[in-house]
Amino acid sequence: MTIGPDALTVGPLVLGWSQLTLVLGLLAWSTLARFRGAGVAAVVALFTARLWATLPGLFGNLSQSLGAQLLELLDVRRGGWAWGPGLAAGLFALWWPRRQFPTHLAFPLLVTVLAGLLPLLLKPTPTVQTFPAALFPRLAGRTVSPPVPLPRPGVVNLWATWCPPCRAEMPLLMRAVQAGEPVVLLNVGEPASTVGAFLRAYPATNATWLGGEAVTGALRVSGFPTTFAVNARGRIVARHLGPLSSAQLQTLIQQAKATP
Repeated sequence: MTIGPDALTVGPLVLGWSQLTLVLGLLAWSTLARFRGAGVAAVVALFTARLWATLPGLFGNLSQSLGAQLLELLDVRRGGWAWGPGLAAGLFALWWPRRQFPTHLAFPLLVTVLAGLLPLLLKPTPTVQTFPAALFPRLAGRTVSPPVPLPRPGVVNLWATWCPPCRAEMPLLMRAVQAGEPVVLLNVGEPASTVGAFLRAYPATNATWLGGEAVTGALRVSGFPTTFAVNARGRIVARHLGPLSSAQLQTLIQQAKATP
C-alpha cells in the first residue's frame, strides 16, 4: 500500500482521494442510516454535489453539444463534487416530507461526515512544490524538436495513449489548446511515432511534449492522467489525478495564471 499526494494505491488499485471520500461516505451512510428517506436523501445529496460542481464548466464551454455536456455530468471519473451544497440538499430532503428531521439522524450523519473527512487526514502534503526544471522534446506533427523547457504559466497534463481516462479527456484539452489556453500535453514513456499516430485526429499537436517519465518519480505521480497547475515561477499551485471536467480545467488554468 502506498499513500501519495493524489491517491491511495493498493496493488494495482489506485483510489483518488476524492473517490475515497465518496466511497467511505456512501458506505457509512448506507450502513447506519436505516430510517425512511435515507436513500432518497443520499441520491439528492450526490446529484446536487455533482451538479453544483460541474455546471459552471458546462456553461463556460458552449462549444460542446448538449449530449456531451450531459455525459460529462454523469462521468463520475472526472471528480468534481461540491459536498457543502450536496450535504445541505440531502438534509433538506430528509426534513421536507414531515417538516422535521428523523429521530436517529445525528449518529449516522456524524459518522458519514467523519468517514468522508478521513481521506483529507490521510492525504500527505506534496514534498515537491516546484515543477522539475527538465527539458523536453516537442512534437509538432511528425517533427520532434530539440529539448526545451515547458512554457509557463500553464496547465501540464501527464498522459499516455494506452490510458483510457487520458483518451477520454483529450477532446476537452485540445479544445482548450485551440482556444489559446496555456495547456501542455506531456506524454509519458512513449515514442514520437506512437504519440503522433494517436494525435493525428487532433489539429493542435504543437502543444505536445515527450519524455514525461523523467519527472513522474519526483512528482510522486500515482496514475494517469495527472494534471498540474504551474505558475510563472514554476511552482505547482494545484494538482489533480484523473480526467478533468470543464470546470476543473478552467479552475486549474485560472490558478496557474493568477498565482504570483
